[in-house]
Amino acid sequence: MRIVVNNIAASKTGALSILRDFYDYILENEKEHEWIFVLGDELLEAGDNIKILIRKDVKASRSKRLMFDIKEGARYFESLEPDVLFSMQNTLPKGYKGRQAVYVHQPLPFQTWKKFSFLKSEEREYAVYQHLIGRMIRASVRRADKTFVQTEWMRKAVLEKTGIDEDRIIKVLPEVKIPEHLKDRKSKGNERINNSVINSFFYPAGEILYKNHRCIIEAAGILIDKGITDFRISFTLNKGDIPALDRYPDYGQIEYLGHISRDEVFERYMNEVLLFPSYIETFGYPPAEARAVGGRILASGCPFCLEVLNGYDRVRYFDPFKPEELAGLMEQCIKGQVFGDIPTGDTGDRSEYSTGSSWGAVISEIVHLNDLR
Repeated sequence: MRIVVNNIAASKTGALSILRDFYDYILENEKEHEWIFVLGDELLEAGDNIKILIRKDVKASRSKRLMFDIKEGARYFESLEPDVLFSMQNTLPKGYKGRQAVYVHQPLPFQTWKKFSFLKSEEREYAVYQHLIGRMIRASVRRADKTFVQTEWMRKAVLEKTGIDEDRIIKVLPEVKIPEHLKDRKSKGNERINNSVINSFFYPAGEILYKNHRCIIEAAGILIDKGITDFRISFTLNKGDIPALDRYPDYGQIEYLGHISRDEVFERYMNEVLLFPSYIETFGYPPAEARAVGGRILASGCPFCLEVLNGYDRVRYFDPFKPEELAGLMEQCIKGQVFGDIPTGDTGDRSEYSTGSSWGAVISEIVHLNDLR
C-alpha cells in the first residue's frame, strides 16, 4: 500500500514537531507500507520504505501554496498514485477524488472565545486563519474520509462547525515524551514545596499573539506595584521578538532565555512553576509535559487546559484576560500558600497523556481506508 503524506507547510514549532514524531514512529515501527512525504523543505531523510519529495516552489509564498491547494495540488498528488493521501497540514487539496484523511491541529477556526479583527494590525494574520483559511479547513474536513484531532474539545468543536458524522472524526491523544534520564527522577521542587516559597516561574512559548505573554508581564507589574519584587520569570524568547511587548516597562524580574534545550525545559518544569496563559491551543504541550513530571502549574481556564489537566492536583486556573487573577496566584506561590503540603517524592497523577503513542492508531485508520475500496 502506498501512502502519500502532505506536509508542505511544516517548517517550525508545533507543526514540525508533529511531523517529526510521525516520521520517527514510521521509521521505527512501520515497515509494511510505502510512504512518500511531500514537504516544503529538506526536513527528513529517506528510508527503506520512505521517499521524500521536496516542493520548495509551493512553500515560496502564501499565494503559491494557496494556488497549489485549490488548483494544482490534486493533479500533483494523483500523479503519485497513492492508495491514501494523508494531509498533516489541516487542509486537503481541492478536487482530489481518492481516499484521503486530514490531521487538524489548527484551533483558530474552531475556538469561539476570541474573534480576531482584520482591522488591527497585530491580529490581521490570525484573522486570516480564523475566517478565511478556516473555511478551507472546514471544507477539507467535510471532504475527508477521516479527520484526526488531538483532544475531545476539538472533536466536539469540529463536529459542531462542520456537521460531519461522528464516525468520520477520531481523537488521537498526542504522545508526551519525557527525556529518558528524567523519567524516574522525582521533582527536585518537591523537596522544598512544604512550607516554603516558590518564586521562580517559567513560560516556554514562541512569539504568537495568543500565547499571551502580555498577561504575565502585566501580572508582574501588579506584583511590583504591591512591593513584591523577589521573583523571577523566564521566557523562551529573545528580547524584542514580540514588538508589542516593548511598550511595557523593562522589569528586571523577567529574563529572556531565547531557545533552550528540551532537557532544560523539563528541568524547569520540575523546579519552577509553569505559567500557561495561552488562550488558544489544540492540546497544549507544556501543561501536559509539566504534569507528566509532577510539576506545578498556573494555567488559563480554557477548555484545552481543563481537559489536559483534568484530575491533576498541582494546577490552579485563572482567566487569561485578567492578569490580576494570575498575579494573585503568583503572590500565593511566592508566599508558599497556593499548592499546600505535598509529600516529598510524590510526582502526582501523570495522566493518560504521558505515555504511549497515538500514531499507531492513526496509521491503522489510514490503512483501513484502503480496505474500504
